[in-house]
Amino acid sequence: FPIQRIECYDISLSAGREAVGSMVVLRYGVPTPSEYRLFKIRTVQGTNDVAMVQEVLRRRLNHPEWSLPDLFAIDGGIPQRNAAAAALRDAGHRRPAVLGIAKGPERKRADLIPSPAARELIRHHGVSDDELERVLRVARDEAHRFAITYHRKLRSKRLLTE
Repeated sequence: FPIQRIECYDISLSAGREAVGSMVVLRYGVPTPSEYRLFKIRTVQGTNDVAMVQEVLRRRLNHPEWSLPDLFAIDGGIPQRNAAAAALRDAGHRRPAVLGIAKGPERKRADLIPSPAARELIRHHGVSDDELERVLRVARDEAHRFAITYHRKLRSKRLLTE
């Protein structure tokens, strides 16, 4: 897979509680678990997925020691993609390559919603739609698994102390 580094983000919460975000990294299309990161949502109350995406991206960008990706992939549709792009622009990225991964109408395929910069990156690398969808489905599923596992751990810990 020709794109060097992709970061994929997912938000997991239940009734607005124990909200978490996950970041998974793929290098040349291969998951790199040693670079995965988890974020406990700190500033957003309730079920505001868009604000949570922005919080996670802002906190991620506070780590200059982590390599920046070529492509930011966000589990969600246009609102989540736009929120991520706004957080990146606020941090000084003029044309962030951001792509939303929405569930397709039959939930069998993913609808990929690239920003103009992401579209250019994909075209530059000559990645086919099928190849891109395959890699991003792996990334999204891995980000979802990673976030859900952490969310369940936090929820179990809370239930044990109540």
